[in-house]
Amino acid sequence: MISKFANEILDKIINELRKKKNMEKIHNNLIDPLIYYCFKRIYPYLLVTSIIFILTFILAILILILLIKYLYKN
Repeated sequence: MISKFANEILDKIINELRKKKNMEKIHNNLIDPLIYYCFKRIYPYLLVTSIIFILTFILAILILILLIKYLYKN
């Protein structure tokens, strides 16, 4: 009996949340600020990680070029 009541309430809540007006409110007042906050907090780590990755890639290419030059000299 309680599970039937709970299912009915959940169905009504889901139907109400799926309305376009309510979806826009949720999106504008909950999801967008949450994503903005998370990206703002993660941005420095992404930047540092990207810079380290690019520098490592450049270093690997330079080492490869130096090895090729060394092998062709001998």
